[in-house]
Amino acid sequence: MDRSLKWRTFFLAAVTGLALLMLVPTVTPSGQLPGWFSNLFSQKIQLGLDLQGGLHIVYSIDLDKAVDDKASDIKRELETRLDELKLKGTVSTPVRPIGAVNIIMADASQRARVREDLLSSLYEDGIIADRQCPADIAARATCVQVSSDYAEGLKNSALEQAVRTVRERIDERGVAEPSVVTKGDQIIVELPGLDQEATQRVKDIIARTAKLEFKVVDDGDEFMKSVYGRVFDEIEKDHPGKGEEDISEEGLTTEPEGIGVRVDGWEHDETGRRFTDWYLTAKDREDLFTVEQARKRGCYRKDKAQVSGGKVRCQVSGREVLDNFLKQLALEKKKDASGKETTPFHLDDDHVWGFELQRPEVGSQQSEPLWRTYYLHRPVELAGSSVTEAYMYWNPTTNRPEVLVQFDRFGANRFEEMTGKNVGRKMAIILDDKVSSAPVIQDRIGGGRSSITMGGGNDREIQREAQDLVNVLKTGSLPAPLRVDSQSDVGPLLGRDAIDKAKLSFILGGLLVLLIMVYVYRFSGVLAIIAVTLNILYMLALMAGFGATLTLPGIAAVVLTIGMAVDANIIIYERIRDELRTGKSVKGAVDAGFHRAFSAILDGQLTTAAAGYVLYHYGSGPIKGFAVMLLIGIFTTLFTQVWCARLLFDYYVGRRRQVTTISI
Repeated sequence: MDRSLKWRTFFLAAVTGLALLMLVPTVTPSGQLPGWFSNLFSQKIQLGLDLQGGLHIVYSIDLDKAVDDKASDIKRELETRLDELKLKGTVSTPVRPIGAVNIIMADASQRARVREDLLSSLYEDGIIADRQCPADIAARATCVQVSSDYAEGLKNSALEQAVRTVRERIDERGVAEPSVVTKGDQIIVELPGLDQEATQRVKDIIARTAKLEFKVVDDGDEFMKSVYGRVFDEIEKDHPGKGEEDISEEGLTTEPEGIGVRVDGWEHDETGRRFTDWYLTAKDREDLFTVEQARKRGCYRKDKAQVSGGKVRCQVSGREVLDNFLKQLALEKKKDASGKETTPFHLDDDHVWGFELQRPEVGSQQSEPLWRTYYLHRPVELAGSSVTEAYMYWNPTTNRPEVLVQFDRFGANRFEEMTGKNVGRKMAIILDDKVSSAPVIQDRIGGGRSSITMGGGNDREIQREAQDLVNVLKTGSLPAPLRVDSQSDVGPLLGRDAIDKAKLSFILGGLLVLLIMVYVYRFSGVLAIIAVTLNILYMLALMAGFGATLTLPGIAAVVLTIGMAVDANIIIYERIRDELRTGKSVKGAVDAGFHRAFSAILDGQLTTAAAGYVLYHYGSGPIKGFAVMLLIGIFTTLFTQVWCARLLFDYYVGRRRQVTTISI
């Protein structure tokens, strides 16, 4: 055996072995492969919705949030204009009605200038409409709200953006052949039959709003100090004899709510100004709920839940504990010095609560994750829409993965302006309605960059969380949060009978082609069948490598590839026959047959590839899936029916020194 034949044989064996290894995860149930193997070969072929069915999820989207965000944009714009015109006044965005904006002037005589100098362009563009002001501010205020027509356009645009973003996130995750459609204000997503872990991760990525916001913490405010004092007094009542130092060191909380109090103090490096941040804390815990409540929370399972006295024990996050406590506290009434009844702990329209999950760091005294509150200014100072780039990097100081975001020109200017005005204060970086971090602003920050820390936990989880965040930031944030309305498994879209008949027709068609090859070309036909088998093997291996989804159109492309592969063999074999008729030797005829047939084969495959590219570029759904399989098949056909078939013929023809006949 010559050296060239040895190297070609070794290469074919290596490629075939690699293809078989790539297909192992597809044919082996999850969890049965060793860890080292799963790290090397984890991708597998998934069956599409038409063949296997999958998961059907109905999402609803809070479209009012898009209108509320527009009101925040108007507020920032008006505040900038007030500063430019040197007018004294404040701008607020009440919670109700949605999209409302109040401009309250210090001097009532300047109300006319508000319409002329501040609001005229907004009126002309149809963005805002008048509304009646509350009686207590009517004399000095101008009250508007986002107009109904503009709000409707915002909602339609938000829905379209949400559908586009969800589809891009699924594609970014590598899930092929998803279905994403709208029905009214709902988004219906159907995912092909993935395993449970992959399905859960895709669901998490879909639902992640990736809504990045920057807000200023109102640290040191008297309202937060009074809330702190109210809870501190309750802790002292629940733990008699314990002083402030004991409460702090032992982490004592109210009973039975489990609310704690803490104080964070710092001094600005340059100015020496002292800042104080009072806040509340709570840990995750278990509570009892009725069976109906447990079902709604998703913690009731007939096979697992222990129902005792009609109650089910469910996990409650510390954030929910804090949120429920603050809502109850807001309803608490007291009488002031004049005897008038007030609600001193009710949050005003200019502030909102923020919540951060603080995971225990290595070496810290904190043993469990802890949720804490932030008293935030309600307006969004800077939003994720200004982010132009996001990528993960390892912070050399903390040796932890973080996400670095780059702002556009407007965002960079706004970020520099915001940090310059709030030196010494905390800036809350809010992701998906949860405070990711709240660093102290030491100085005006230029350059248009900011980093997002991912909290505590093990490095592998943090790295995966950071990479997922980069992916969703790159595809764009959702304009409003998504909520799962319903979720169910669906069967094959084509129906079992149609699938079985389609499979049978494909198998019969393939067998018929192969039998004809053996009948017409004898032993050479057997070599063609071996090459076709390798062709199908390599196609499936490439599909597994890409994590592609196999659909009925994909199977049709496989059968079409078999036909194209056999056609390539026929061109070669007929050329060999022609050469033999001219009196050439067997080896000479084989050499000439492969050499002279190649140009015709390549021309036909390139023509088909051009058609496949057009289908892939302009098609969608099943058409795109068919095109992908067709293009893969063209590549494997050229490799197997020309290169591999020639190797097989070299073995066949070269087994004897003098070959005078060939079975063709």
